[in-house]
Amino acid sequence: MSGQRSAVARITGTRRTDLWPGNFKLGMWVWFLHRLTGVIILLYLVSHLLVIAFSRSASSFDSLMAFFYRPVILVLELLLLAVIIFHTLNGFRIMLFDLGIGIRWQKALFWGLMGVGALMWAFSAIILLPFVSGA
Repeated sequence: MSGQRSAVARITGTRRTDLWPGNFKLGMWVWFLHRLTGVIILLYLVSHLLVIAFSRSASSFDSLMAFFYRPVILVLELLLLAVIIFHTLNGFRIMLFDLGIGIRWQKALFWGLMGVGALMWAFSAIILLPFVSGA
């Protein structure tokens, strides 16, 4: 029984070990991370709208802003910025592929855009660092 493969595996030619995350190549990880970051951005957008909708008075809005000004929240905002930068630049890369641009050098384009994204994030982190440290 252990030597038999499922009907799907026989048709598609896949093995169970092909689906193990340790066997994924770069393209599969990028695909997965693009979907994951999309969900994270969507959840943030919904929570952001709910927070704004429930802070109707000036005092409740001010107390919320005081809460969001904490260093821990600012670090989470830096992580959110990394998610947004990754998702945006990878989406741009996918759009280029749809136009037939850069298909032959997918990995180089990915790493180049991620380098640009890392520089963008580092620049933003340097700007936000005084607020995180409380200086």
